[in-house]
Order: sequence, then C-alpha cells, then structure tokens
Amino acid sequence: MTVRFKTGIAISLLCAFALVVAGCRSKNEVYQPKVNPEFLSLSKEEIFAKGEELYSRDKWAKCREYFSYVYENFPNDPLARRSLLRIADAYQKQGREVDLVEAQYKYRDFINRFPGSELADYATLQIANVAFLQMEKPDRDQTRTKEAIQKYKEMLTLYPASPYRGEAEANLRKAYDNLGQHEQSVARFYMKRSDFNAALPRLEGVLRDFPEYSRRDALYYDLGVTLAGLGRAPEARLYLERVINEFPEGEAAAESKKMLERLPA
Repeated sequence: MTVRFKTGIAISLLCAFALVVAGCRSKNEVYQPKVNPEFLSLSKEEIFAKGEELYSRDKWAKCREYFSYVYENFPNDPLARRSLLRIADAYQKQGREVDLVEAQYKYRDFINRFPGSELADYATLQIANVAFLQMEKPDRDQTRTKEAIQKYKEMLTLYPASPYRGEAEANLRKAYDNLGQHEQSVARFYMKRSDFNAALPRLEGVLRDFPEYSRRDALYYDLGVTLAGLGRAPEARLYLERVINEFPEGEAAAESKKMLERLPA
C-alpha cells in the first residue's frame, strides 16, 4: 500500500468523523430564530405601534416583521388578531399578484381562527376586495369579477349592520358594472357580424340582471339596433326613444335619432 493511498484513507476517515460529530452536535442544539434586538426592549403594544408607524409609511415588508412578532409571540392577545389582519393588509397594499394571493390567504386564515371576532366582517370584506383588485377589464376573462360579486354578497348577508357595508355595496355595483360591460361587449361582437339572434339575449340579460348598470344609454341603443336588425321595428323604436328622452345630451341620443329616421313608420 503506497504512502499516498494511506494518506487518502486517513483524510477520508477524518472527514467522515467530522461529519458525524457535527451531526451529533446539530441534533443536540436547539434552533434559535433570529430576533430583532429592538423587540427585546419593547412591550407588545410598542412593537405593534411601531408596525403601524411603518405601515403608514408604506414599508410593507418591514412592518410585517413587527406585526408577525406580536402575532407569533402573543397568540392569545387581542393585538395578535389585529396583527394578523395588518399582515394581510400589508400584502394587499403591496399589490403584486403574488402579494394579493398571500393577502387573501391571510384573511381566510383570520376568519378560520377567529370566526366570532368583531373584525370578521372586515376580513370578509377584504377577501372580496382582493378579488375586486384582480378583476380584468370588461373585454377579458371575468372569473375574478364573479368571485368579487359572490364575496361581497356573502359579506352583506353575514354582516348586514357592518360599518363596512357602504364600501361593500359601492364595490359590488362596480363589479356588476364590469360584468355588465363584458356582456354588452360580447353582444356587440355578435352585432358587428349581424348575428342579432345571438346578441339579443346578452343585451336583455344586462337589462334584467344589472338594474344599476351605468351605461344604460348605450344599452338601450344597442337593443334598438338589434331589434331593428331582427325586423322588430316597433320594439326598436321604444328603446331608441328612451335613449333620446332619458339621455338627451349623450352621443347615443344623436345616433338614436339617426336610427329612428331609418326605421319604417
């Protein structure tokens, strides 16, 4: 056996021994997470207040460090509940897609942990608000819009006397409006191809399902054009006259007048 070979074996044995010793040591050691030294000299109230101060300055990641400490170290304290919500709020305010997903998860976690909390209505509202923030434009997929509508309705049903009711109702109207515009855009797609049979149920659905729809002048005009295209001139005339009478200053009124002149008496 050569000297070089013997030396290699010795080195290998020493390395193996060192790994075993290190492994034994690591098993006996207790993991100590790093803690901001500042926390050790502050009360939970002061740490929470510092988190709020950072939150007010849009320091989203930094403020979560403070709120997380309170939540994890004082789980039975009312401040822990507020901290969990603030963690979710900070993710929502940060606003990136991944942050919004995390925010919604945290709000759901709050409701699951504290279903009887006086802040459960706020958490439920925020779940809806996250979906609201993720809504696509009317000409795009409306999955998030439908989710927002469902969650706002759920919140209003569960907490009818909530101080957040006004915000939920206002955003619900906007979500409905987004969905209504989507349906109208689909109808216009068919109208451009003179497929009035496909366009009509879409437009009638908007009229039926979205009573507070903000673009009713354009909706009435599209109904008039579609009904005229189907040879239903008397019904078309009714909608075109509504545009002129109810929205006399709009562009749709001018177009309705032109359309009426072309309809048979």
